[in-house]
Amino acid sequence: MSKRTFSLCILALVLVVAWGSRLDVMEVDAAQYAGMSRDMLRSGEYLQLKFRGEDYLDKPPLLFWLSALSFKVFGVHDWSYRLPSILFAFLGIYSTYRFAALYHGQGIARTAALMFGGSAAFLLMTNDVRCDTILTATVITATWKGCAWLRNGRMIDLLAFAVAVGGGLLVKGPIAAVASMLAVGGQLFHTKAWGKLTDRRLVLVPIVIGVMLFPMCIGLYEQFGVHGLRFYFWEQSFGRITGENRWVDDSSILFFTHELPWQVLPWVLFILAGIRLDWKDLVGERNAAEHASTIGASLVFVALSLSQFKLPHYLYVTLPLFSIMGARALHRVTAGPLVRAHYLILFLLWILAVVFAWVVFPDGSWPFRIASILFPLLAVPYMRRVGSIQALVPVSFGMIILVGSIMNGHFYPRLLDYQANAKIGQWVAERNLPRDRFYGLQVSGTALDHYAGYPVNWLSNAGEAEQAITQGTVIYTNAAGRADLLDAGIVPLKETRSPNYPVQLLGLDFLLPTQRETTIEDRYVLEF
Repeated sequence: MSKRTFSLCILALVLVVAWGSRLDVMEVDAAQYAGMSRDMLRSGEYLQLKFRGEDYLDKPPLLFWLSALSFKVFGVHDWSYRLPSILFAFLGIYSTYRFAALYHGQGIARTAALMFGGSAAFLLMTNDVRCDTILTATVITATWKGCAWLRNGRMIDLLAFAVAVGGGLLVKGPIAAVASMLAVGGQLFHTKAWGKLTDRRLVLVPIVIGVMLFPMCIGLYEQFGVHGLRFYFWEQSFGRITGENRWVDDSSILFFTHELPWQVLPWVLFILAGIRLDWKDLVGERNAAEHASTIGASLVFVALSLSQFKLPHYLYVTLPLFSIMGARALHRVTAGPLVRAHYLILFLLWILAVVFAWVVFPDGSWPFRIASILFPLLAVPYMRRVGSIQALVPVSFGMIILVGSIMNGHFYPRLLDYQANAKIGQWVAERNLPRDRFYGLQVSGTALDHYAGYPVNWLSNAGEAEQAITQGTVIYTNAAGRADLLDAGIVPLKETRSPNYPVQLLGLDFLLPTQRETTIEDRYVLEF
């Protein structure tokens, strides 16, 4: 792939992600973190995290620090909340490229970078922004710089490794150090460069990390004492394996085996082939430039699978390394069933894009609908001209750009109209309703708080509502809450209906226009 083609692909990705940055933030996590960042900026309390005015002990502070800084510079907007994480996401692409180039050359490096950036997971992590976006970037950066130090022995690489690990620890906790150390340790094991462990300069790594963590530790101790420190350094990450962490679910140890394939679409076949080929090389002791990606991605995958609480976005941290494995496999393939099967996946993704553009929300957005039809008319002649193998990466990346454009420009803007908490919160902010005039009756939500600009007061029943209502009061509730008020003789002067659907739990019944109304919950704004 030429440098020009690679640059055009990255530019297209920047445009798609920038378009998606304007969307409403989703509940639950992204809206919560955006609201906490706004509150941090207002209060000026940067060492002590608060949620709805209460002490918060769950995530480290880096995401909130960066988003609060972005709010301070650019104002409180959806895109300014996402901006720091988006910049880190593209740092992740750059670090994937540089790490792969360090061992495998420009061709594989460009393919690996496009596999990571042109994946379904990358579109999601730059849209529904959580801590894992920054974590993913810091871990692959630490892996790149750690392996560069093993190879070249430069002080600047060792210091950059320490800073990257420290950043990961500040955004998600010990998982950042574990993931980085497993990958770099895998390369150390592969090269048998045991003498590096006696390098006196290694003492700088814990010093740099300790300096970076010191402000956070001060805040944790001031808020929670020794328990706060123990939670951060042990319970938050390792406690999920030992069972000490309060977050426990009934997910299977195989949970991530069915999460990985869709997250790495459309490259899934090459990544699976890369896993097989790389482990075959490793076990067979065949000569290979690096096995940091093989050992790091595999061991982190196993560690995550052993956790007693799993969510799909936990897997993001492994994707740059899996992308490198996939790129190596792709460059070993000349033709055959794997390539044909990959193009079948692209065809199915194109069908999906057409369905999302024309069927799921059939109104408007003609540029995206036309693009969905034009894509094969442009891609097929290109494939015939340059050959299916040479066209594979650009066409596959183009498919993700098409899907991302339709999702961010057509699908999500319509889907998020059904996130009633966000829409009502925006309605409250536009009217500048004070906190003592707006209440939630049996409904609440992080997007409601974020967009309203304050933690919305909660009412449990019609009796509490009657005590709170004065002239100008507004109550936000569901159908049951509205019925309770009417049964109690509390009749609003005006009411407005807002459709609601849990957009973060998207289901097939909602996607079918004929079934959508059966999935919608009515929410009401009652003005007194």
